[in-house]
Amino acid sequence: MQNIRLRGLPLTAKRSIRAVVPILAAVSLVSACGGGGGSSSPGPRVSQPATPQPATPQPTPPPCIQIADSDCVTPTEYRQRRTTIEDGHSGAADFENQWGLTATRAGRAYAQIELEHGAGTVPGSGQTVGLIDTGIDTDHPVFAGKTVTEEIFSGTGDRRGEKTSHGTAVASVIAGDPSAAHTASVDAARGIARGADIAMFAILAGPGGGDYVPVSLTGQGSADDGWADRITRVLDWSSGGRSLDFVNVSVGYKGIIEQYGEPELRRDLEDSIAALAQTGAADKTVFVWAAGNAHGRPCDPLDFTGNPGLCPDSNGGGQVDARSPEILPGLPARIAELRGHLIAVVAVAPDSDGDGDYEIARFSNRCGIAAQWCIAAPGEAVRAAYFGPHPDDDSPGAQGAYHASGTSFAAPMVTGGLLVMKSYFRDQLSNTDLVERLLATANKSGIYADSSVYGQGLMDLGAATTPVGVISVALGSTVGSPGSELAHTRLTLGGALGDGLEQALAGREIVAFDELGAPFWLPFGVLAYSARRPSTGARLDSFMSPFPADESRTVLSPSLVSLVAEDRAAAPAGTSLHVMGAPPPGTDGGHLSLAGRALTLSTAERNALKIAAFSTEGMRGQTPASGATLRWRPLGSPLGFRSGVVAERETMLGTAASGAFGRISGSSTFAGIEGDTRIGAWRLGAGAEIGAVDAAAQGGMISGVTPLATSAFALRAERRLGGRDALTVSVGQPLRVETGRATLSVPVGRTGDGRVLRRSITADLEPSGRQIDVVAQWRRPVGDDSEIRLGAGWSHQPGHDASADPDLSFLAGWRHGF
Repeated sequence: MQNIRLRGLPLTAKRSIRAVVPILAAVSLVSACGGGGGSSSPGPRVSQPATPQPATPQPTPPPCIQIADSDCVTPTEYRQRRTTIEDGHSGAADFENQWGLTATRAGRAYAQIELEHGAGTVPGSGQTVGLIDTGIDTDHPVFAGKTVTEEIFSGTGDRRGEKTSHGTAVASVIAGDPSAAHTASVDAARGIARGADIAMFAILAGPGGGDYVPVSLTGQGSADDGWADRITRVLDWSSGGRSLDFVNVSVGYKGIIEQYGEPELRRDLEDSIAALAQTGAADKTVFVWAAGNAHGRPCDPLDFTGNPGLCPDSNGGGQVDARSPEILPGLPARIAELRGHLIAVVAVAPDSDGDGDYEIARFSNRCGIAAQWCIAAPGEAVRAAYFGPHPDDDSPGAQGAYHASGTSFAAPMVTGGLLVMKSYFRDQLSNTDLVERLLATANKSGIYADSSVYGQGLMDLGAATTPVGVISVALGSTVGSPGSELAHTRLTLGGALGDGLEQALAGREIVAFDELGAPFWLPFGVLAYSARRPSTGARLDSFMSPFPADESRTVLSPSLVSLVAEDRAAAPAGTSLHVMGAPPPGTDGGHLSLAGRALTLSTAERNALKIAAFSTEGMRGQTPASGATLRWRPLGSPLGFRSGVVAERETMLGTAASGAFGRISGSSTFAGIEGDTRIGAWRLGAGAEIGAVDAAAQGGMISGVTPLATSAFALRAERRLGGRDALTVSVGQPLRVETGRATLSVPVGRTGDGRVLRRSITADLEPSGRQIDVVAQWRRPVGDDSEIRLGAGWSHQPGHDASADPDLSFLAGWRHGF
């Protein structure tokens, strides 16, 4: 390397010209085993003159997804594990027995639940579902181990000796659990939310066959009172202080909602509507109602006066065109205060023609004028529980499973889906938010785009438990307030912080919200990426940096660990403008390493004082930093003093914040001593610095940083080994935070009404360990312009991490300059 000086000007421009043809090799060992060398892998700290590198923070790694019982995994590995778990569920006999689980992508939801909460987590656990139905066989094996309560509203409910139990069948579609521990029935099917408990409210239901005759609401006062009473008692039910969030109703009045206007409904169903409205409730109970099985039923056109299209006359006999739900499930189409917490469910049939579509069942009502509050779900040939005798078995007391059809069995699919979502989102979404999410994420593609038939589409539980749109970290007090995208939220930690902040964040969670306001949790620590270790390229570049050729004109002037050699005797009087050769961030060095490669204006007087000002503002690839240094050292003196200030505009000790972390900056003031001497054949150099950092944070989760204390030191010895060979040995500690704390306000969840829950975290920034680097290098000149080098480096507690294994590396290279 040679310096070209432009004479005759008040300012001299100085730059380095170097051409190197290297042949390099590097081996990095951790505890004598393992690997290193990547930007985030363990690697050596090479204590040699460092070639300046850009001061930009190292790039963040791919997003990390935390899964239960394991470390974070990449998105690709997460998808692979999810597929494996999903395949495991879909291959189970009790899953295969219920085709509706595949149609609604329940297996995808189950896999995501297990990855979030742990293997073996049972969907719907911790939830209780309410049912208004004909009663339940509490002794059926699929309900073993559950809490099942039954309240008789009218009649005696289902009892043994009767035919199939409608209520038992409906309840099993939601919460039946035919695992080996519960039953030996290999033909049973699992409920979609098999971990849920059951609260049955039993009523007597009339027969469902015969001609379809719409009910006249006039004079139905007693019936209205009865429904209002049932609904009120269901809403008043509680267990352990918790009321019911979701109630499945598979019974109701005959009649298509289109036949009834709002005034008539409000007059004749006044009490029922008032009870269902739940005025004043903070979080309303959701009623999931079977839309009806009226389509194609025989009817008399005279019973549909005013609505002839609902019972078109065909070949002398009418058949119902059930283009909308029946009365009670269709109420939201007429009554505004019921919208959002009463939904109708139409039934789809298995894919009989293999085209991938689950078409509307022949018997099912359509969504029609209630499309906005209506959804489709499997409801034909659904596997359900019964107690005996079986319709095709006259043996008394038989218990098992059979295939049932009707919107009565589509509705519990939806109710169970809502229970799964409730537990998956940790009870933090309100009931009405869950309904909104279920409707919004339903499959609306292909045939399901016909809202007149399928309403909001086919239920997709996999999509309902997957983030929708952009995921953001909330900065405001409410969900939906301004925030920052999770993908852009990172804290890239400088080496001086070591593992201090990572230790403070370990085991803590942060929540982010998707575009529908659903919470998704991840470990807070994955957003703080450590860039403490230099890459293999940076280590090799430092290893191959030039040494001064003329020892007689050079004294050791340590810039801490790097111990940059300075040609002091050749320094001209006056002022020079040059690029400062400070060590790059994340490698060895003192406070000046925070500035990286800066444009420097300095005096180079032959007396004891040297002053320099530097800045990286406007330099490509550099983070903005400016400052000044003052150095006092009489010529010939073995000791000197240095001080300075480094102001980082977008970083603090090399730590960069983005996204929800806001902006961070720091101003470091430092002072130190340096010295060099000769003992026999050895040239010795030493340097040490202490500093104080004033940090500022704004616009994000970092609410404050206390003043920080920092330190760094280095020792170096060099000697000739006969001829022109040279041996250099150095020992040092790179820049380290000694004391200081940061305070963060972290979103950790939400309330049902959309308020963001936050937790204040105080993080000690002092690392757990202290990195000490020992480096040795041998150099042999080959000719005038070439040099062979061999080196070894050993780091104790690399990255200032007390738990890190020692790091050992070997490097070799040939350098040729011209």
